[in-house]
Amino acid sequence: MNNKTIIGVTIFFIISVIFYITFSSLSTDNFGDSFVEQIRIADSEDTLENYSDDTLIQVGKDICNSSNQWIDEQASLNVILNLLNDNDIKVDINNRIIPILRFQSTYELCPENISVLEGLFLDAK
Repeated sequence: MNNKTIIGVTIFFIISVIFYITFSSLSTDNFGDSFVEQIRIADSEDTLENYSDDTLIQVGKDICNSSNQWIDEQASLNVILNLLNDNDIKVDINNRIIPILRFQSTYELCPENISVLEGLFLDAK
């Protein structure tokens, strides 16, 4: 290979990397976007349809922050129900959106608390 070919390949490689980095940075998700998307999909009863994405993200953060109060599975559902009521989201304790919120909040917004969520089910055995 001569010098012109090496320089051409190097320039092509550098330009390709620049385009890849630029495209990747433009297509990033904002914090909570995936959480809201998953909650909207899972909310088959449209329990949360009248609430904004920002409200759902805030509720999700509140759920994450409450994980220290989850002594068992039922207690976690009660804590989350109380948080929903505090945010004027009225649901029944048996509504399937509550465990979905527990899982998605932990998984998407505070993955550092996954061990707390796992503990609920390991302790139940």
